[in-house]
Amino acid sequence: MQLSLLASTPDIAATGYMVNLLQGLPEGLAAEAKALGYDGIELLPGPPGTTGVAEIDQALKRFDVALTAVNSGRIVAQGLTLLHPVPAVRARAMARFKDLLDLAGQFGVPVTLAGAKGSLPGGAPGETWEAMAEDIFASLARFGAAAGSALLLAPTDDADSNFICSVAEAVAWVRRIDHPGFGLMLDTHQLHRKEPSVAEAIREAAGLVQHFHLYDPGRIPPGTGQTPGLDWASILATLRDIGYDGAASVSLAPTGDRRALAIKTVSYLRSVGAG
Repeated sequence: MQLSLLASTPDIAATGYMVNLLQGLPEGLAAEAKALGYDGIELLPGPPGTTGVAEIDQALKRFDVALTAVNSGRIVAQGLTLLHPVPAVRARAMARFKDLLDLAGQFGVPVTLAGAKGSLPGGAPGETWEAMAEDIFASLARFGAAAGSALLLAPTDDADSNFICSVAEAVAWVRRIDHPGFGLMLDTHQLHRKEPSVAEAIREAAGLVQHFHLYDPGRIPPGTGQTPGLDWASILATLRDIGYDGAASVSLAPTGDRRALAIKTVSYLRSVGAG
């Protein structure tokens, strides 16, 4: 299993999106991920034109690390969601996702879709919005596949979205779209909050899940001792049981010596079965 760090360019600080990320320009991100013992980075890119494909590619090759996924989280910080009630905002979100899929396709990696899908607005029949979601997901799946990427749907916390909040719902949507450009991503923080069993939820997604975010409760990196942890030996054994051999990403710790804790996390995960 490839283990990667969630990372972004420094301008993310101005968005207020998330602070627990490795931050820097591509060369610095790749160098730090390598120094900390990780296989790569999952990138939350800035607006189009802020970081070029060539710059990213050179950094990855220089430090022999991988880009494991492109994360769409920054779209939410811009107020853009695919199911926004305002058509012009939906159109901007679609355009931004196509930018991300184009970027990800240059490296043959997927784009994640969690909170940026948005919520089902009130005031209209749910069937209307679900039909719209189907059209949007299918369109982006086709676009992504043509670009060399795929869109990976993740179930989200109820607080972040009222739409597709369980593994069963996400699995049903992946099967409904039924396209190689549309897959599944899981987040253990969300699984712990929503599902009766993290391990059984993972089994439910067997054959469909293509990427993971690994968190202890509270979105704390595993193995840091900052919160009571999940049963990582069992979780990683379940991943092996379902034949998962893809990538998984972690964030930096919210407090403490983040560099030391990042090393502790990757060492811990490898010691309990991440390879």
